[in-house]
Amino acid sequence: MNRHTNNLRSMGINLGVELWRDERGVASAYGLILIATVLILGAVVGLTSLRDHIVQEFGDLGVAIDSLDQSFAYEITVVPPIGPPQVVVSAAYIDQDELGWSDEDGEAPAGLSFGPNYPGGAGEDSPIP
Repeated sequence: MNRHTNNLRSMGINLGVELWRDERGVASAYGLILIATVLILGAVVGLTSLRDHIVQEFGDLGVAIDSLDQSFAYEITVVPPIGPPQVVVSAAYIDQDELGWSDEDGEAPAGLSFGPNYPGGAGEDSPIP
């Protein structure tokens, strides 16, 4: 039994050494560098696009929250058994659009933009006025 275990172990070691020394299918360093460069550039472009879409969604959310109308009005009337109805309490509140945000077609939501075409004209790295 011990002899069979040693044979299997030596076969496993030999197989491992053989696979380690096998050079079939080896990629050159230049090929790996090229693939890594393409992947990194693709990741940068993809993450930039993801950032822009997340900002777009948060801008849309801000415009939607600003567009909520909380205006209300109510009037409580008492109708006595004899006589005309009497207004006891009335109140009203008209919600003002304080921020004035809008989300026009083709424009960035709430005036948010990361592109070079924003009113400052210098892009996202320009100083904040």
